[in-house]
Amino acid sequence: MENKDIDLYDIFNKYSYYELKELFKKAKTKDEQDFYMALSNIVLQKKQSKIIK
Repeated sequence: MENKDIDLYDIFNKYSYYELKELFKKAKTKDEQDFYMALSNIVLQKKQSKIIK
């Protein structure tokens, strides 16, 4: 990886659940859909964890 200024975690945290679902709807392949669904699930898990605490 050449550009160390890009932080994937920070990029991911900028997306809302709604935005990830929209990306899922626009996905061209099953792999891409699976990817966005996995990210959406992580967002939901983080929200659920905050509510439980």
